[in-house]
Amino acid sequence: MAEEMDQRSLEQQRFLDQQDQDPYALPSASSSREHARHNETNEPGQATVLVFRDQRREEVQNYAIVGQTLWIFSPQRTEKIPLAELDLAASAKANEDRGVEFRVPGTAEGQ
Repeated sequence: MAEEMDQRSLEQQRFLDQQDQDPYALPSASSSREHARHNETNEPGQATVLVFRDQRREEVQNYAIVGQTLWIFSPQRTEKIPLAELDLAASAKANEDRGVEFRVPGTAEGQ
C-alpha cells in the first residue's frame, strides 16, 4: 500500500515537472501578474484605430476579438462589429504607425 502511494506521488511530481516545461500549459499566476503589470505600464490614452472598408476610422480603448466579431466595450454601450467590415491591413498599419499593437488572431500579417 505504501509503495503504491509513493508511486502515485512520483507520477504526480513528474506531471507537475512536465507542466512546468510544457509551452502549451496554462500560464502560471506569476506570468499572469507580469502580463498585467506590462499592461499597466501602457499609456492609458493610447487608443486603437479601426479602419473600416469604407475608409471610416474609429478610435477605441477597450475591445475584444471573438471569432469573426470585434466587440467594443465602453461605459455607455457595447458594440458588435463583424471583422468583414474592417480593413484589417489598414488597421494594422495605422496602429503600427502610432506604436500600438493590433493583431487579429488567426490572420497572416499583411491581410
